[in-house]
Amino acid sequence: MPHIAIVDDEKVLVNSLSIALTDEGYSVQSYHNGTDFLSALPGISPDIVLLDLRLPDMSGLEILDRLDTSTMQVIMITAHGDMDSAINAMKSGAYDFINKPFELDEIILLAEKAYQEMRLTSEVEHLRRRNVEGLHQIVGESTPVAELLSQLERLGNIPECTVLVRGESGTGKELVAKAVHTLGGGEETPFIDINCSAFPEHLLESELFGHEKGAFTDAKEKKVGLIEMADGGTLFLDEIGEFPLPLQAKLLRFLESKTFRRVGGNREINVSVRIVAATNRDLERSIREGEFREDLYYRLNVIPVFVPPLREREGDVLLLAEHFLQEYAKRFGRERLILSGGVKNIFSNYAWPGNVRELKNLIERLVIMSANHVIDVGQLPPEMQKSAVSEPSVKRPFSADMNLDVYLAKIEYELIQDAIIKAKGVKSEAAKLLGISRHSLKRRLQRLGQEDE
Repeated sequence: MPHIAIVDDEKVLVNSLSIALTDEGYSVQSYHNGTDFLSALPGISPDIVLLDLRLPDMSGLEILDRLDTSTMQVIMITAHGDMDSAINAMKSGAYDFINKPFELDEIILLAEKAYQEMRLTSEVEHLRRRNVEGLHQIVGESTPVAELLSQLERLGNIPECTVLVRGESGTGKELVAKAVHTLGGGEETPFIDINCSAFPEHLLESELFGHEKGAFTDAKEKKVGLIEMADGGTLFLDEIGEFPLPLQAKLLRFLESKTFRRVGGNREINVSVRIVAATNRDLERSIREGEFREDLYYRLNVIPVFVPPLREREGDVLLLAEHFLQEYAKRFGRERLILSGGVKNIFSNYAWPGNVRELKNLIERLVIMSANHVIDVGQLPPEMQKSAVSEPSVKRPFSADMNLDVYLAKIEYELIQDAIIKAKGVKSEAAKLLGISRHSLKRRLQRLGQEDE
């Protein structure tokens, strides 16, 4: 029920307004001066305030300055000759004004318009906040990620879509599934996930569909399955490529009808659920080899979503690394950690076969084990350290508008810094790593402006 506060010292007018607005379905509270209204304000949270410009104890403009007009609509009640004040009130955040005398129908229509506009603004803000919350965990600015986020935003308008998320292991397919759930209005609805490869066939059927008491030897009680638990929300079938072939027909029937029977049951149960499946397997190959039903594939692949591997997300590695550094430093009570130039160079050129999961696990380990606030090359796994000097070339694109000397100098500087970090600051050791003499290293540093003459 919309809540209206009337602040006006004309008791007859206030009484008439209260009766008329109550008849229209509003909850109404009345105040005859600004002091009483402001005292009661923290506990009433009105949606609309009808505020007289001239009150016995203070100006309506003074009261308006103390109101949060982002949470309520304020309609100023003015007398003839107060036009300038009414305009100032609009500039200060008032929704509108109405001149005395006015018809009751006129103020009722204005209140209704104000309330509907406030509701619309609130819904838009809710959708904006929902979109941010649904996507904020997918970190990245690369073109593939931008395309992925755009696709997910469009899916938010489809209530019961069936989505097949594909991508290599560790790319973040579960994050995508949760984003689909949240963007589809699922903040207060269930998100039920199951790893289809984690259960043998007979247990998977019971987990998904549930079973009736006595359906099999160990079925001592009725069990509600995950499909039934997901009613009104999202069911996430992870590793769908591992779904047992004998059960695929039953899953297909459910996807087509949104009805199922518990194991050992006869009653058809209907649910309203969004289906998101994910796999890193080549399902087309599984179909050719007779391991996956073609009709089930087409039923799942209504809306295909591809999650790009980390190696194809140019520029995102360092963004993700910084994101995880902050996350784990906060979790483990560490000071802010930074990556050395050499580590950044290696991260940017490493293939990341384990994708985002590999990067996340590595950052967690580095935050826990690092004794310093700078993470250098020596702390990286051996397979990564090898690239510090043995694979020093930076795969940085060169364009026609670059200066070749500046470009090569930058590469040279980064290689030298990596070697110095790996040698723990001992320049003679760094020179050996680079295959040059100590004097040659000194001359190069002088030329690059990194060492005194």
